[in-house]
Amino acid sequence: MASTCRATWTHGNHIETLVNGAEYFPAMLEAIESAEQTITFETFVAINAQVTYELVMALKAKAEQGVKVHFVVDGIGSRKLPDWYLDTLRDAGAEVHIYRPLRPHNFWRCNNRDHRKVMVIDGKLGFTGGAGYADVWDGDCEHHWRWRDTMYRLEGPIVAHIQHAFNDNWEELTGRRLSGAEYFPKPEKAGSMQAIGVLGAPQEQGDTLGASYLLAIDAAKHSILIGHAYFLPNKTLRDALFRARKRGVEIDIILPNETIDSKMIRLTSKTYWREMLDAGMRIYEFDSGMLHGKLIVVDDSLSIIGSGNFDDRTFFINDEFNVNVLSKRFAAEQRAMFEDDLKKSKPMSWSDAKVPLYDKPQQWLGRLIEPQL
Repeated sequence: MASTCRATWTHGNHIETLVNGAEYFPAMLEAIESAEQTITFETFVAINAQVTYELVMALKAKAEQGVKVHFVVDGIGSRKLPDWYLDTLRDAGAEVHIYRPLRPHNFWRCNNRDHRKVMVIDGKLGFTGGAGYADVWDGDCEHHWRWRDTMYRLEGPIVAHIQHAFNDNWEELTGRRLSGAEYFPKPEKAGSMQAIGVLGAPQEQGDTLGASYLLAIDAAKHSILIGHAYFLPNKTLRDALFRARKRGVEIDIILPNETIDSKMIRLTSKTYWREMLDAGMRIYEFDSGMLHGKLIVVDDSLSIIGSGNFDDRTFFINDEFNVNVLSKRFAAEQRAMFEDDLKKSKPMSWSDAKVPLYDKPQQWLGRLIEPQL
């Protein structure tokens, strides 16, 4: 796995699971308020919303106190973010950059998006996961218009991997890397978990995330849990899942229902359902809001978390960041969370894989452009 991820395993980490905005937004604000020297923040989606306002005000306050604040948002995912937010941070002394904003002369270059969601406080405390900044992520998925997502609070040597991930695009945007003890303090043991940061940077490193998914699936002996928002496994990954089933591995998959924000992805995903169901995989649709999480658990030992989806755009186009955690205790927490989501999900059958005739053209188009979805 270390060779596949082009990184090294770290030991002595503690990782806390934060379920839905009701847990992770307050935790992230508390972390910002605790900052003494530096804050690095990077996200894909940030729009005009209460949670965004609270984030920017918290960062503004720390910047005015002299904390070095570095703020990056994606130019497409955050294109609806009013300039006021960015100007407020700049006026407070924060360094603010937009990753590849859409311009007529660089349209194709903009196809590579910054899909990472990371924050590091003083080089000691990190956050990563699937959530962006919009009203849909707020609350506790109590309504169909609230999204089900997960973020993680990390301490220990793994935080340096998160900081290196932030540095990847920071160097592209500014021509310099952040360094020194205020960004990379001496690692201290915070727990007992082993973890490795997986930098998804296809243009520089090739496919690290998809390769790590493949390796994990091929290593499975007993069980695989998959909870993913955008599930478009390529042939290599589908074949790996079929091989796992032939070995007797139990495979459970939770996907979004019709509340998904991309109908085309759901229709395209259904192309593969029947053969997967025939192979004995169990597929469910989450029935309580949009499922936006990204989780894989293998043999109740290895957990894969972060920003990466289960699709070719993640593997070959976007910039991402995942964390692979080797811990039975952490995996048990992820299984418990998965099983709680399972209670709010419906099992799918052959008939559920059917697509109405009027949706067939959209499904065909999805298959045609699947690597770009």
